Amino acid sequence: MKTVYANDYSRFINCAESIDICRVFPLSVAEKYQSGSIYETQNCILIRHRNNFTFISGKPADDEIKEIHELILLEKLKFMCNDNSLSQKLADLGGVELIPRDSYRFAANTAPEVHIPEGFELRNIDNELFDTITGAVAPSLYWDSFEQFSKYGTGVCIMNGNKAASWAFTSAVSRDEADIGIETAKVFQHRGLAYTAAAAVIHEILPYRRPMWTCQRSNPGSARTAEKLGFVKCGEYLLIRKNN
Repeated sequence: MKTVYANDYSRFINCAESIDICRVFPLSVAEKYQSGSIYETQNCILIRHRNNFTFISGKPADDEIKEIHELILLEKLKFMCNDNSLSQKLADLGGVELIPRDSYRFAANTAPEVHIPEGFELRNIDNELFDTITGAVAPSLYWDSFEQFSKYGTGVCIMNGNKAASWAFTSAVSRDEADIGIETAKVFQHRGLAYTAAAAVIHEILPYRRPMWTCQRSNPGSARTAEKLGFVKCGEYLLIRKNN
């Protein structure tokens, strides 16, 4: 599997556009908004985002499937796939788990209203917050630096005093779309803060880019928040990763 040099990434924009699940992530790499890697084989192209979300264009041969499987195990690729045959072949090689996920697109033309609950305030994600926000979905997991994030992305954090309660940000951006990453600190969950943070980010994204949303099917709370905001489900796929 050949690793493509970054100055050749634009050659793979059409490949990224042909991917029919979460294409904002592979496009963000091919269009050089965010970092990642592109791998080229005889039969397919792999595009790997900084956060390890990895997408395929083409039909890999059996030996190439084994190479993908090795990357999942050795480099912890999070391989996104809506090809049942390919998913099964990777599962048969062992050591991986298949996690159902759904993707959503924003169907409205205007952002929902933002209402900040009493005792909280809205703050743009600045250099300090970029470095200090931690969790499963944090800006620093998707962007190389605050400089890169501030140039191409956007995000907000709902603060409770000096505590980050809930945050939403563009986890992937392409020329036309932006995926929203969101998380709420455990102690502040079930207060509607995720909705408020995401609504504020949608205001920043529109009308320049179409907001997108992805979540695991085992997270119905995220799906409900997306639908309440005005997102509609547009795809199903599997995340294939190393078995924990």
